[in-house]
Amino acid sequence: MSDLYISQQGWLHRVDPRIKLLLVIASLVLLLVIKNLFVMLSVLVVVHVVSVSAGIPMHKLLFIWKTLLPVSLLMTLLWIIFNPSGEPIFQLWFIQITPVSIAQGLVLGVRIITLGLIVALWLYTTDQSSIVQSLVKLGIPFEWGLVLALALRYIPFVYEAYRTISDAQQARGLNLSQSKGFRRARAMLPILISLIISSLRASDQIAVALEARGFGARGIRRTSLHELRLHPLDYSLLLAVLGMVGILYLNLRFGFGAQPLNLF
Repeated sequence: MSDLYISQQGWLHRVDPRIKLLLVIASLVLLLVIKNLFVMLSVLVVVHVVSVSAGIPMHKLLFIWKTLLPVSLLMTLLWIIFNPSGEPIFQLWFIQITPVSIAQGLVLGVRIITLGLIVALWLYTTDQSSIVQSLVKLGIPFEWGLVLALALRYIPFVYEAYRTISDAQQARGLNLSQSKGFRRARAMLPILISLIISSLRASDQIAVALEARGFGARGIRRTSLHELRLHPLDYSLLLAVLGMVGILYLNLRFGFGAQPLNLF
């Protein structure tokens, strides 16, 4: 089974999942509000430092970069071209390039990558059972948390199953390299059929496992093998959440980080 969770003993793995979820939510809100390029770059550096110190393999971070970099570059370029503001430093026909538009485009591109890294860091250091347990402790129904955990677990599983089936079919003589358009779609039918069958088998196994554990039974109080408890490290990270709330207040009250090139 493919899984986003990285089983290690890093310090971030030991943090209470509720605290990590609060950190993720506060970070996402803050990044969506802040529009300053220097603050955004600082957050990007901090996220990489935290990832490395938590023992996240470098290839996992590079995977996020490779996935989001094309979208980030495209959004940056489109913003610079179609949203000019200020005095232009370059002009060609209707295209005007200004320092403010460049900064705003870079803020947008860096924001996309930073948001992806923060969410990935949460999923890399928190297993599915802890995610469900943290959501339930915060008041979300258990069924909703279970749906999220299953989605996080089985989306990578479907992708890995597709790769395995594709390699197996090509080893048996299926040629996809010379097919294009409709022919390629027809050539991929054996892969898709096998993938659907594999997914149905996996869903049936999940249903049997849930029934064996009494899922959906009425009048039964659910318990956990490991109860969530806050530790000194968790309380210290709560200060980081309060710090983000303070920065958000400065932004809304005094305009901190509202300008792309100036802090105030």
